Amino acid sequence: MYATVEVMRRKFGEHELIQLTDTEQPYTGEINYDKLNAAIEEANSEVDAYLASRYTLPLHPIPPFLINIACNLARYYAETGNLSENSPIKIRFDGCMRTLTKIAKGEIGLGGTPAGDSMPTKSSANNVVFTVGRHDFGDRSW
Repeated sequence: MYATVEVMRRKFGEHELIQLTDTEQPYTGEINYDKLNAAIEEANSEVDAYLASRYTLPLHPIPPFLINIACNLARYYAETGNLSENSPIKIRFDGCMRTLTKIAKGEIGLGGTPAGDSMPTKSSANNVVFTVGRHDFGDRSW
């Protein structure tokens, strides 16, 4: 699990979580945990979907930047209003999705994870291929 309610509370604050989730009458002035947990679950499963193509899950330990990505995704999923293209929530979401895509393609590694469960999954996409060819130096004069 990457994002949790507690991590979201520390990262964004109680006030913002109330604004994101307490959007239906009767307004309680408190976090709507059903809505927040649904957004967190969606974000965590999306991160897993991108990582599963290259890494054995669950990851141990979880790199902090993945927690940050999942929190920003959950924040986006909890938002119910129309977001403009230059909204900070939308901008962070788009950046996180680009990062997850690069991880899935192998362009970005998880860095700092120990060998073992978080090693890349063997696939034809991460094999090294050597070819043998001619080795001429200059004008054939050695």
